[in-house]
Amino acid sequence: MQNDEEMKLLLETNFEEGIKQILDLYGGLIKIICKNILAGFSSEDIEETVADCVIAFWKSKSNVTKADSIKSYIIGITKKVAYDRLRRAKKAFIYPIDDMEIGINIDMDIELSRSINSQIIQKAILSMPELERDIFIRRYYYCERVKSIAEKLNCPEKKVENILYRYKEKLKTQLIEGGIIL
Repeated sequence: MQNDEEMKLLLETNFEEGIKQILDLYGGLIKIICKNILAGFSSEDIEETVADCVIAFWKSKSNVTKADSIKSYIIGITKKVAYDRLRRAKKAFIYPIDDMEIGINIDMDIELSRSINSQIIQKAILSMPELERDIFIRRYYYCERVKSIAEKLNCPEKKVENILYRYKEKLKTQLIEGGIIL
């Protein structure tokens, strides 16, 4: 398995081979995220969305080598494409860890700001106790539903909801302390 820097070099020199290796590594993750976001959609719709994710990744090939993490970049593209599909279907949705959901207004277009914000968020998540971190990551990175998380971790849904609420508030505080102006 190659690290991100080796993968970025491969993408710059032989994009087709690079994307093939990335899909071998992260294809399952893309499908899981699409299934979680598009719960209730047909398997054909989910497969089509996965294909749309690959196309979106292909179209953004000039940006992927600038990303801090290829995996995070792929997760971001996958979420965007899946939520776009959900929006087109005119279903209610909420972007997880969205500026509006946490009550934060961050200018993510500035690369330096994005990098600093990412470091603060990563540090905050890593400082969480294991159960809380697992719940937070399952919900906001893998887009699992609260009910599914509760079942997998064998705890009440209300506990999962309370943990998510408490740690969003703690994350907000840590972002403010880290210098992010809300």
